[in-house]
Amino acid sequence: MKLISVLMRKSWRTMLVAAIIGGVSGVSNVALLAIIHRTLRNPGASPAYLLWLFVGFCVVVLVTRAWSQLLLTRLGQDSISELRLGLCRRILESPLRHLEDIGSHRMLASLTTDVVVITQAMSGIPTVCVNAIILIFGAAYLGTLSVSVLAAAVAFCGAGIGSYKFFSRWARSYILVSREAQDTLMKHLRNMIHGIKELKMHHDRRQEFVGDVLLPTESMVRENQYIGSCLQDFAMSWGRLLFLVAIGLLLFVWPRIQPLDGATLTGYTLAIFYLMSPLERILAWLPLLSRAEISVRKIERLGLMLDQEAVENLQLQATPVWSRIDLAGVTHEYHREGQDHGFQLGPINLSLHRNEITFLVGGNGSGKTTLAKLMAGLYFPAGGEIRLDGVPVNEANRETYRQLIAAVFDDAVVFDGLWGLRGPDLDDRAQRLLHELKLNHVVRISDRTFSTTDLSRGQRKRLALLTAYLEDRDVYLFDEWAADQDPVFKQVFYQQLLPDLKRRGKTVIAITHDDRYFTMADRVIKLEEGHVLTDSPPQDRQALAMEPLQD
Repeated sequence: MKLISVLMRKSWRTMLVAAIIGGVSGVSNVALLAIIHRTLRNPGASPAYLLWLFVGFCVVVLVTRAWSQLLLTRLGQDSISELRLGLCRRILESPLRHLEDIGSHRMLASLTTDVVVITQAMSGIPTVCVNAIILIFGAAYLGTLSVSVLAAAVAFCGAGIGSYKFFSRWARSYILVSREAQDTLMKHLRNMIHGIKELKMHHDRRQEFVGDVLLPTESMVRENQYIGSCLQDFAMSWGRLLFLVAIGLLLFVWPRIQPLDGATLTGYTLAIFYLMSPLERILAWLPLLSRAEISVRKIERLGLMLDQEAVENLQLQATPVWSRIDLAGVTHEYHREGQDHGFQLGPINLSLHRNEITFLVGGNGSGKTTLAKLMAGLYFPAGGEIRLDGVPVNEANRETYRQLIAAVFDDAVVFDGLWGLRGPDLDDRAQRLLHELKLNHVVRISDRTFSTTDLSRGQRKRLALLTAYLEDRDVYLFDEWAADQDPVFKQVFYQQLLPDLKRRGKTVIAITHDDRYFTMADRVIKLEEGHVLTDSPPQDRQALAMEPLQD
């Protein structure tokens, strides 16, 4: 019952108050049953006070049930919100390398499918709690009529619960397979959206993608979900049938075993019919609980990969004044999909100086972007260390170190607004940059919000560059920024923007293939197979610019 434990951790006091109020509601419901039973025993001759008691208990039931459900509903919704936001925070606080290993499709599945399922189950908890209390006090009332019949009913109920759990466990295995297949389906859907142009351009590829990739996965999700749902429906129907069987045994079999007076028999029959409604509500909720438990475990498995030891320390310290960043024997390795051996970067030994323009060059797969992520503090070195003026960058100060760096990666995402930036003239400065970057005819800014981010790849990179400029940080890292720009903007980037950043005292690290502009850098570092091949001083830049790069 992990959902109940989640609610208890959220606020056990609210749960206790709601349980007490629900208990009053349950007692009142049973009191109404007793009044009805007594009235049926003497129709037309009941005391007048029973009528007022009946009305009073009806009011108590209305008020207590509504009050209890309001408390539990508020608690449930708060817990749902906390679950969703908590999962987002854990993702944001987790190391990038861990997130890349998990895969965006699994994270999206948990944030959408799992959270929705858990939400549905949590929304039913208030009703289930109230109905469970009604059942408990209803059983207590049955005990006042006949203890022996109650014992037989409890034994019969135990057998029914056992059979119900058997079918539910069977159904659970199918639902679990369906949920696992949903992760794969999410991956295929993500690939379809990202590759829509390529699929539209190739008829046979499109047909094979639908028929051989999407269809089998979707069928696995659908069929296992269908079988699991059928088994759960059968389990619920079996539970309802057991109530009718219990009534039949009580009316036709039990009197042959132990004589019962008419009043007791009537009371038991009436109570069982009365308790069928709350029991059916609980039975209808149990399949949701089963699915929610599977989703909770999926999120917990995600949490195991994002365990507390892997969560980053995001505490900020005072921004240091620095002059040099050193990479001392830095290494990093990871497994490339489809290859038997992993890729290893390093060991890298470099020193980056303030107010210096450094170009990072090399063929595809040489490790440029990996090195850039290490420099930015997004990847953790497997060996060696990064030092800021001799101070190692570690868990305690990594977040502070990152705040020195503004990065525009090749797959840069542009948000709808200048989130995290403040200033009385922020919109004016952004508008001037929009004009300089020739974006003012497609994008406007108002109250730190862009009018649109639906732009071409090159325009999005320019908008990302605008955001980085406004961050006004000490180090600027550009990953193939000019690759998607036209020749005019390439020239503007290398001959105007980068020198302007240097004049402002900034350090620039640019991953590039544009060898014609190598002379704009103070140094050019060339990587090959994860190692530094050359680190040219200024006098050697022209010679390196003439050396072709292997892509």
